[in-house]
Amino acid sequence: MIEKLPGLDGVDEGTRGTAVNHRMREVTELVAGAGAGADTWDSSLVGEVRTLFDSLAPDWTATRDHPRRNAPVLDALDRGAVAGRTVLELGAGTCISARDLRDRFDCYVAADLSWGMLSHAVDGAPPLVCADGSSLPLADSMIDVLILQNMFLFAAEVDRCLADDGFVVWVNSRGPETPIHLSCEAVVASLESATGSSWRAVTSTVGEATWAVVRRESRNAAR
Repeated sequence: MIEKLPGLDGVDEGTRGTAVNHRMREVTELVAGAGAGADTWDSSLVGEVRTLFDSLAPDWTATRDHPRRNAPVLDALDRGAVAGRTVLELGAGTCISARDLRDRFDCYVAADLSWGMLSHAVDGAPPLVCADGSSLPLADSMIDVLILQNMFLFAAEVDRCLADDGFVVWVNSRGPETPIHLSCEAVVASLESATGSSWRAVTSTVGEATWAVVRRESRNAAR
């Protein structure tokens, strides 16, 4: 079930680029299971993505840090009624969002595949972990809230790490124009296909940004 809330006004003021858009969209759909190559997240692809984001890291904050940058994720937390103590932001980049969110929770950790991104983390960043989102150094059911902003969806690993009553917060800061983008429907479908469980979502927009808060309705008893 997907509940759609009214959208809010807002503008993303970040500097835009187009060089990697099509390739990152292709990778997004592959790793989410949307295409025939869903199992191709191998060392070659990991290296490709890490190298790309390492190269973008020095200018990342300067081109994306602006007063309304975090409005979509804040709206998702508020209107999506997100609650929990232990939070992981996966694909956190230089921690632009985590800087403003960490004090809302007891434990907030930021992770990214790119050490280049984490090495350029903004002042006030939370604890940092360099990790591959497909295989996280976490115990089962450890995370209450998993925040994915412009990030790939590794559905089986999300299911493994997320608490039974946990929240997935999915944000695309430029909506369908985001290079790393999945619709709310695609996120739910990927999670259900990978896990055999039912998931429900609340979704809305802030300007051009889209967000979804996704939770389990039931868990596959065979897990």
